[in-house]
Amino acid sequence: MNWKKLLLSIAAPLCWGTSFTLAKPVLAHFSPIFMMAMVYAAIALIMFFTVRDDFKTHKWQLVVISALAVTLQGALLFAAVPYLEATTSNLVLQTQVPAAVVMGWLIAGEKLSAQKVVGTLIAVIGVMIVIGLPEQKPAFWPVVSVVVGGFIWASGQVLARMWSKETGVMQLKANAYFGVPQLILATAILEQGQWQSVMSATPMDWALLLFVGFVGFYLAYIFWYSLLRIARVDEAVPFILLMTPIGIVTAVLFLGERMSLAQIVGAVVLMFGLAVVNGVGVPKRFQAA
Repeated sequence: MNWKKLLLSIAAPLCWGTSFTLAKPVLAHFSPIFMMAMVYAAIALIMFFTVRDDFKTHKWQLVVISALAVTLQGALLFAAVPYLEATTSNLVLQTQVPAAVVMGWLIAGEKLSAQKVVGTLIAVIGVMIVIGLPEQKPAFWPVVSVVVGGFIWASGQVLARMWSKETGVMQLKANAYFGVPQLILATAILEQGQWQSVMSATPMDWALLLFVGFVGFYLAYIFWYSLLRIARVDEAVPFILLMTPIGIVTAVLFLGERMSLAQIVGAVVLMFGLAVVNGVGVPKRFQAA
């Protein structure tokens, strides 16, 4: 992997790991879909004045990608965050790595080897440990929501790799342009109290929202979609694993959370499964071609 791929591969999970964790206090004030609508509306406005190129990809393809990678995934993921500890959310969210492998097989016809199947099963066991062993078990349906959101996100990334002819910046612009109308409609139908949350927000609420929006959405997705232009999905997704230690350290330092023994055990099993999925420590003769 050359230096450009390596830097992009590290930069995206660094942005996601910190911002995803700090999104929890943001979502304690703003409803999840409304938060995303504000973030992507700001990104769309910035792109309108700074990036004037036209889209090269078919509009209907960009609508599908944005629906999966922005609206559906974001609604499921961020709706669950307020009901889970940030450490738990970060761990369970890593199921999007084997999800990307599975969806790459289903959608793009990428090879699904025994190594990837075994690694995926191990990762699922790790998630089950995180869910089932703590004395105070995390809420079941929020965990399911995070997992399903991960599969939907992975589908969007596979389609972006297959269909999109855009640069990283242009793909983010497309997600913003086509995602904002979907998000506005969704928040209008499914949520309430949006105006009250705007009027009652404190400077700290706005500061955290600005950080999450700029670092976790604007910068992270420019890095990520730039990476997908030069790397296959199965090459890029292993680096998402970096979200876990980054996110957990952020939660411990800034949110005062602590990891239980079950979470540590589950994290080790989950990370081991994900390492197997991506061939880390697996003899070459057993690795996928």
